[in-house]
Amino acid sequence: MPGSLTRTTISAAKWTYLSTFITAGLQIIVTAVLARLLAPEAFGLVAMATLVLRFGQYFAQMGVGQAIVQRAELGDDHASAGFWSSVIIGALFTTLAWALAPLASQAFGNAELIPVLRWMSLSFLITGTSTTSFALLRRAMRFKAIAVVEVSAYVAGYGGALVMAATGAGVWALVFAGLCQTAVASVLYNLVARPILVPVGRWQPYRELLGFGTTVSFISFLEFVNSNLDTMVVGRFAGAANLGYYTRALSLTGLPMQYMSTSLSKVLLPSFSRAQDDSGRVARAYLTVITVFAGIGLPVGLGMSGAAREIVAVLLGPQWGASVPVMRVVAIASVAAMLSHFGGIMLEATARLKEKLTLRLSQLALFGVALLLLGRFGLVGFAAAFAVSEAAQLVAQTVVISGALPVSARSLVRAYGPGLAGGVLAAVLLYGESLAGAAMSLPAGIVLIMQVLTGALVLFFSALHVDHGRLYLEIRSRISGAPWLRVRSIITRLDRLTGWTQGNGAGQ
Repeated sequence: MPGSLTRTTISAAKWTYLSTFITAGLQIIVTAVLARLLAPEAFGLVAMATLVLRFGQYFAQMGVGQAIVQRAELGDDHASAGFWSSVIIGALFTTLAWALAPLASQAFGNAELIPVLRWMSLSFLITGTSTTSFALLRRAMRFKAIAVVEVSAYVAGYGGALVMAATGAGVWALVFAGLCQTAVASVLYNLVARPILVPVGRWQPYRELLGFGTTVSFISFLEFVNSNLDTMVVGRFAGAANLGYYTRALSLTGLPMQYMSTSLSKVLLPSFSRAQDDSGRVARAYLTVITVFAGIGLPVGLGMSGAAREIVAVLLGPQWGASVPVMRVVAIASVAAMLSHFGGIMLEATARLKEKLTLRLSQLALFGVALLLLGRFGLVGFAAAFAVSEAAQLVAQTVVISGALPVSARSLVRAYGPGLAGGVLAAVLLYGESLAGAAMSLPAGIVLIMQVLTGALVLFFSALHVDHGRLYLEIRSRISGAPWLRVRSIITRLDRLTGWTQGNGAGQ
C-alpha cells in the first residue's frame, strides 16, 4: 500500500480502532448498569429476537453497500439506485419479519416475543435508509466521520435506554436502544454523505449493484452458517452443559482475534478496491497484512493454546476445566479464521466472488464431514473439526490467491515465517510453564503472569530476529511516516537497539 493510500489506510485504521475501543468501553459500563436495572428475561427476549433477525440481516440489504464500495467506477445513478433499492428491500424484510413474528414466538415458546420482534424488525427499514451513505463514506475512506457517528449513535441510543430502564420500561428500554442507535446513525450518515436521493429509472445501475451484492450476501450467509454449525451440532447432540464449555472456549480465543482484525477489515475493502486495477499493488498490500497479522496473531493464538489451563482457571474459574482441551484446539482455528478473513476481503475487493463462493461452499462441506467423523471424540473432536476446516480454508485460499495475484508461493510462505516461528515457540514455552506450574502447585494467576511476560518476549524476539526482522521492518515502514502516532522517538530507540537487524534486513 505505497504512497498516499498507505497513509490514508493507516489513518482510517486508527479511527476504526479508536471507535471500537471507545464503544467497547461504553458497552462494559452500560451492560453493568442495565444488568442491575433490568430482569434477565428482558435480555433473553432481545437475544431471541436478535437471533431471528440475524438470519434476515444477510439478505436485507443484498450486499448493496459492499457493491458501492467495491466498484471501480461509481456514478450518481449507482448511488441513487443503491439508496432506493436498500430502502425497498429493508421495508420488505420489516414486513416479512412483522408477519412471521408469531411463528418465531411459537418456535421459542414465548408469546412475549411477538411485539418485541416486530418493533425490532424496523431496524431493517431504518438501516436501509443509510446503507448507501455509510458505503459512500467507506468508499471515500472517511473513517473519522464514521467513528464519530458510531460513538454518537451508541451514546444516544443507550443513554436513552438507561433513562428508560431506570423508570421501569423493562425490555422496551433495550428495544428503544437498538432502534434509536440505528435511527441516529442513519440521520448522521445521510447528513455527512449527502447521497443522491432522486430515483433513477434505468435498470442497469440496479442490476450492476444487486448482481454483485446478491452473491456477497449469499457468501456472508454461508460464513454465518459455517461459524455457527459446530455450536448447533454441539448443542443438539452434546447437551447444554457441554455447549457452555465449548462456547466459552470459543469466546476466550475468538474475541482477541476479532478485536485485532475487525477494525482493520472495515478499512481493507475500500483500500483494496481502490487499487483493484493494479494487481501488483494489491499483492504487496496483502503480503503486508499477512506478515503483520500472522506475525502477531500466531504467537498470541498459539500462546493462548499453551496457556489454556491458566486462562480458563483465572477468567472462568476451576469449574470450567472441561473447556481447557477445547481451548487448546480452537485457539489455532481462531487464528486461521482471522487470516482467511483478510484473504476473503481481498477476493471480494477484486471481484473474485466465484472463487470466494467456491472456497466457502467447500469449507462448509468439509466442516460438516469433519463434525460427523470427529464428533464421536466429544468436545475435543468438535473443536478439531473446526480447526481442520479453518486450516484447510486458509491453505486453499492461499493457493487461489497465489494464482490470482502476481505473488509467488515463496513470498506467501515467507510472510507467515515470523508468525509461525513465534507461534510455535510461544506454544512450547507457555505449555512448559503450565506443566511446571502445575507440578509445583503454583497459583494459576502467578503462572499466567509469567506466561504473559514470556509471550511478550517471544513476540518481541520473533519480530526483531526472524527473517532479519521482517515483521519489525514491515510495521516500522507503515507507521514511521504517521505523525499522529508520535512514535518517531520510539522508532529511533528501537533502531538503535536493533541496528544489526536494520542493516541485515535492508537488502531483503
